[in-house]
Amino acid sequence: MSVLIAIPVFRISCGVGIDKGRGWSAIEEIVLWSMTRQSRTIGTLVLETGLPRQIIVAAIARLMRFRLVEVAVGEGAAFRASEYGFKTISGGNPLPVFPKRYTKRVGFVIECVSGEFYPSRDVTIMPPYKLDIERTNGAEIRKVGVEGGGPSMSHEANLRRLSDIAARGWNEEVGAIDSRTADVRDDEFMIVRVVDGLPRGLPETAGASLRHVVAEAAALPPGTGDIRVGYAGPSEEIDTDTILRPCALESADLVIGGAEHRRLFLNLLTKAQRRVIIHSTFLDAKRFEGLMEPIRAACQRGVSFELLWGAERDEETEQRSAKAAAAIARMVREDPAMRGRFHVHMRSTGSHAKLVFLDTEHGWLAAVGSCNWLSSPFQAVELSIVLRDNAVLADMALALQRLVGRRGLADSIATEMAMTARDLRRMPPGAGPARMGIVVGEGHDQMIRAASGAATKLFFVGCHKLGSTARPGALLQGQVAAARPGLGATILYTQSLYPAFRTAEASPCPSASGGCRCQRRQPDPDQNDTPAREDYCVGRRQHRRHQPQLGLGVGGPRLSLGRNGGSHSCAGHRGGDYDPVATDFPGADGGTARHRPPRSGLPRSLIPQNSGRAVRALGLSSDIAKGSRLR
Repeated sequence: MSVLIAIPVFRISCGVGIDKGRGWSAIEEIVLWSMTRQSRTIGTLVLETGLPRQIIVAAIARLMRFRLVEVAVGEGAAFRASEYGFKTISGGNPLPVFPKRYTKRVGFVIECVSGEFYPSRDVTIMPPYKLDIERTNGAEIRKVGVEGGGPSMSHEANLRRLSDIAARGWNEEVGAIDSRTADVRDDEFMIVRVVDGLPRGLPETAGASLRHVVAEAAALPPGTGDIRVGYAGPSEEIDTDTILRPCALESADLVIGGAEHRRLFLNLLTKAQRRVIIHSTFLDAKRFEGLMEPIRAACQRGVSFELLWGAERDEETEQRSAKAAAAIARMVREDPAMRGRFHVHMRSTGSHAKLVFLDTEHGWLAAVGSCNWLSSPFQAVELSIVLRDNAVLADMALALQRLVGRRGLADSIATEMAMTARDLRRMPPGAGPARMGIVVGEGHDQMIRAASGAATKLFFVGCHKLGSTARPGALLQGQVAAARPGLGATILYTQSLYPAFRTAEASPCPSASGGCRCQRRQPDPDQNDTPAREDYCVGRRQHRRHQPQLGLGVGGPRLSLGRNGGSHSCAGHRGGDYDPVATDFPGADGGTARHRPPRSGLPRSLIPQNSGRAVRALGLSSDIAKGSRLR
């Protein structure tokens, strides 16, 4: 007896570029390092390292091939590091690799019973009309239906599967994906023919769950038809835990103020070498027009831009931003220098993240915070942090991949960010007294809850709008913190959307909110911070279903962001002019630094005089507004 078991599958195919090339071994790096100070002969290296002569000769030959080592003239058969080799190894970066790229088309299927995947060549695929032909010819067909979930089809998961199948050796890896050729089919079936109880066409690597379903389906009596089974594979889980990585944090990396953000943005455009990705929650065509000149100059240098936006609060807001995006795209098309280099995405990401991600001559940089880069008049109290650490930047690239990869392997930006994250993880990690990490989704909730329980002298939340979810999202945490003696808890906001909080607006005393002080601030700052204890949470959060909100957590023991002794100041871009924005902050030497705050700074009355850790407890969360939870 012969039975055809039809198992539903996803079939994915695309063109890929495979980079093939051997990386540098530890022996080759040691040989190069030994030649940086003085010349070495082959015999000397053999004696010093204790390695066979042929290994030393092969290492020198390969280093010379890539211009890292040269012959030392006048010193016999001696070798030394070239100027290029010396700069490479003294810079602390990995040695450059020059792989050869070849292209091919790769296809694989993901079966929906247990989520396992196989190369398309290893299985038999049939569309529904071929199953009907087999049934007409008298074949016994049992179609499997899957309930209770299915395999993850995210860009991250499919790229991982593609890499496992496309790369065939330790010296190969996926270097590029042609998103134009990416194709996903979900209306086909993997066919397993069971003859006398023996399955044929089942991949050798098939797991126990799939084999069990095939055996059960084949054992059913004739005429059974379709059968239903539960999904037995892993479910998609996105890790929202914040990983704080050690890094250095300088005063110039903390940017406060509207004018400072404009200077930062222009400075980043000047430093951009090849790529700039901008995510601005809202868009304004007039604001963009005012920034066209520096953007045009960057395009003329060969820089390419991707403009993403995330306004999705309601239909009216999304339509307004979509119209602004269309107007910006029209201006780009009409500009010869920007046409083809500045790409405006017309679909909202649904995220309120505000960031700039770019590569420079010395590596990647990012700026994350509260500033809507392409809709802000640069007049409000904005706060952002510049990221320079490779490990944190890799986390940011991964977060961007998850944010924009809704179209799977057809999304070129998600693929680019995945490759960028992979390359950044190969770079040396940072070191320093500070800790920094990307905060995603529920991580914002976790951080503010942890901060309310761990704060010792200061708990401060800054938000733009105070709405119905402010009580579970921030006010209750503030009350928990304020219950401890000697701890000041303050919530600073600019708009109250619900009558339940008008009492807090009218009576900003601590007793009105269970010991947590609610203070309204004018004029409108677009700043959302959560200082508590020694940790910062910088970024925007606005609850959007299925879309991660990106923020930044910063902490460290007794962080000092001052430049001159005990003075604490917050700066604009690196190397630029900056203005003090705080008053009566404790200095690094234990004294008190007193500066005249600018008009955009926080009011003196809101800065706790008893806080020895005030500036180590700064942060930004997003709107505590209608229909959202602090996250």
